[in-house]
Amino acid sequence: MGLENNAFSFFPFGALFCLTLFSFLAVRVYTIRHRYKNHQKDDIAMILKNRMAKGEIDEKEYRMLKDLLTK
Repeated sequence: MGLENNAFSFFPFGALFCLTLFSFLAVRVYTIRHRYKNHQKDDIAMILKNRMAKGEIDEKEYRMLKDLLTK
């Protein structure tokens, strides 16, 4: 059942299937990383706001740290 005796071969379908699975996996990894990256900036701002609310840092330090950490 190969190409040498003009029979139908399943190899192209297997390669196409693997390529499709790899593409779906790559897109999924990209979306998860992109989503985590956006939440990380929100988490930094939340932590700094909580520290400012507790009085550990003042507003000037808050702005400076936020600009430094979100870049």
